[in-house]
Amino acid sequence: MRDSPRSQSRKTLSPESARVARSVFARFLAVCGAVSAVAVATTVAVLRITGSPGAGQSAGLVAGIFGSSLAAVLWSLTYERRLHQLIRAMDRGLPVGGTETAGDLPDRLLEEVVLAWQRALVALDDRAHEKREEARRSYEALTGLIRMMAKAVDERVAYLRGHSERVAQYAEAIARDMGLPEEQVERIRLAALLHDIGILGVEDHVALKETPLSPEEFEIVKAHTVKGAAILRPIGMLHDLIPGVELHHESLDGMGYPYGLKGDEIPLMPRIISVADSFDAMTTHRPYQAAMNPDYVLEILGRLAGKRYDATVVAALTTLVRGGVLEVKDVRVPVMFRMRRPVPEMA
Repeated sequence: MRDSPRSQSRKTLSPESARVARSVFARFLAVCGAVSAVAVATTVAVLRITGSPGAGQSAGLVAGIFGSSLAAVLWSLTYERRLHQLIRAMDRGLPVGGTETAGDLPDRLLEEVVLAWQRALVALDDRAHEKREEARRSYEALTGLIRMMAKAVDERVAYLRGHSERVAQYAEAIARDMGLPEEQVERIRLAALLHDIGILGVEDHVALKETPLSPEEFEIVKAHTVKGAAILRPIGMLHDLIPGVELHHESLDGMGYPYGLKGDEIPLMPRIISVADSFDAMTTHRPYQAAMNPDYVLEILGRLAGKRYDATVVAALTTLVRGGVLEVKDVRVPVMFRMRRPVPEMA
């Protein structure tokens, strides 16, 4: 047989809280008994004074009701004042400096109730702190894993080294300049770190190619957006990052990929990452192009604002770069050594 919710709650009380609860219940019984005693005593007194059974009973009944009502009113006024004191004491919240202070309550029982309340608040705050610490440690582990995954992508292709970190830095600064909530800024930063994770699913002979890609090879590279989304999809905590990974190559005019979305069909997260990604790609050395001057790149992005890129995002990036908030460093491409296959010796 299952316990009732009330009995279950009683079982979860600490011994001190259970003692206070019993004291409150005993006080309630005492008040009820006192009021009943006043009513009975008044009735008996009236019956003895009148001496007439018929009229005396009626008068006794009326007197008993009046007496019990008067007693109830007096007790109510007394406890109303004490309850106000109790509420004010409980309103103080947690004890200051870790000391339990019930205030200047005239009633010992009310002091015990306040102390029990304060201890419960302390215990609740401790549990909440433990949960926050656990969540913080989990989040740090998650962000560490994300940085590791981004590093794995960037280290695979020589000219991409540092690309994910820079895109994340640009995207974070843009989102913050646009006045987005800090939580949203952080999610955009994490999505930017992972925006190219789908490159891990692209074949080496295409991903590592240093000459211009053929149309067929470019189609393979374009699939890195949906491959990246597929990598993140089984991880529930990263679901809200998927649009930034899957849609950062979409274009406002519908000429992007993988789905050819237009205008408002593209969420804000991939719009921001798209601008940050393009800016870093054009201001760093690539096998197929030399690094461009940041001011010239901003002019290109400005001409494409409203067509390919979000105009508000481009304006925010322009303000940050020209205001010196974002510094574009001259990134040199590290030398990439290829392993040669050993040539078998001729016998």
